[in-house]
Amino acid sequence: METLSFLRTLLNISEEETYDVHLTTFGTAYKKAIKEALGTTGVIREEYREPLEDLRDRLGMSDEAAKEIYMEAIGERMKPMVEFISNEMERLVLTKDQLAQKRGTDFGEDYFKDGSKASGNLGLGTDGNIMSDIMNLIDFYVENGIVQKEVVGTKKIEKKIPAVEEGGEEKTITVEEPIYESTYPVTATGMGCIDTQVAELCYRQFVVSSFTDQSPNAARYEASKATFGGILGLTAEKMEEIGSNIGGMVYDNYITQAMSTKSALDQQDMMFLANMQGKLGISAEKGEEMLLDTQKKIISEEASALFDSGSATPEKVKEFREKCNSMGMDLETDVGLTKSRLVNMFSMEITPGIDSGEITMDSADVLAEIQESLGLTEEEGEEVVAGLITERANGILADIVGCMLRGMDAVAVESMEKLVQYAAFVDGNLGLNVEESNANKAFNLFESKDWTGVDTEVVEKQKSLLKTAFGMSA
Repeated sequence: METLSFLRTLLNISEEETYDVHLTTFGTAYKKAIKEALGTTGVIREEYREPLEDLRDRLGMSDEAAKEIYMEAIGERMKPMVEFISNEMERLVLTKDQLAQKRGTDFGEDYFKDGSKASGNLGLGTDGNIMSDIMNLIDFYVENGIVQKEVVGTKKIEKKIPAVEEGGEEKTITVEEPIYESTYPVTATGMGCIDTQVAELCYRQFVVSSFTDQSPNAARYEASKATFGGILGLTAEKMEEIGSNIGGMVYDNYITQAMSTKSALDQQDMMFLANMQGKLGISAEKGEEMLLDTQKKIISEEASALFDSGSATPEKVKEFREKCNSMGMDLETDVGLTKSRLVNMFSMEITPGIDSGEITMDSADVLAEIQESLGLTEEEGEEVVAGLITERANGILADIVGCMLRGMDAVAVESMEKLVQYAAFVDGNLGLNVEESNANKAFNLFESKDWTGVDTEVVEKQKSLLKTAFGMSA
């Protein structure tokens, strides 16, 4: 080292200018030393780290060059570990024919390392276990200090400073702290020892296992998800996407079961789903979106079952409408109901109330509430009511005429009372075609009925409505 230093001085060469020459000359020796330090365990023990650093200094290599060689040595040791996991994953989810096609080799009867046959399902396998191999890879990566922290930004936080003197005031100051992000300089996909599709399958299998495992390892699996994804070379976006896909199935199954027994999720349900977000690495915004999508799907299926089967009744329609309203669902945009179906729902729900007299002209608030909750405009609601009234009025007119012909005057008067009730909705304009003789006879019967206890103004109003409905002059 002293001789080399004198030579650099003689030739007037800076130490930095010799780094490339030293790397070319001593790089292989340094890599060999790193591999020896890895030993059989694959982890460089603490007592070997200082000697390696001392060796780097004596060999005259730059920190950057030494780090690059270190990563190359780690990658070479890591490659067979990743390839083994990749092969096990392929055998876990592919049949022997699919494996033969992928690798160009006839595998005959395909077996896992535990002796079981391939499942043949292009999805998550349920046989074989690669979790221990994955955890060995993660431990190798972490304990060798390959994960690096980089500053990607800053954030402002408030800090409280205790009072200097007794009785003094506590101060709050705002300081900026760095935001760190983990980076993975050596990745499985980057080395080309696993393709992206299999890498995503491996990560998916790991997430599912960490979610479903009930052993003491569950917490360790969960804490290692992001690290394993980084080692594979997956982006944070891809990991969240995979977690969301799994979460979608979990959300779907859980919410479907929960809502089969109640109209809305309670606090306990929401706490469970929030816990799942953390386990699967799903953001709060994504979790809320998944919850809404699942609820929309369930409600849409419920709507199809209600209306397509012909089992809809006014009571069931009202119950379904109120359920959607309580969940904040728009029946047209969220549930997917057509405008004509919404109109039919409105007609079906209000018909019993109009027929029974429960809904009258004084019930405008009730009609408006139903109409608005269905997403219908005021004009559309009025059109439904008018059509319903007109349809009912023609049937009632036929009953009135028939009763008068059979001398059933009392029944005819009762029908006219119902007709007046309907006429009130449209100011008497029911569009009826009544013969003058029938109109006069019917009105005379109505006029001569017992009005005891009825307010004079109400009497005159009902007579006026009936005249208008029959097309009689005032």
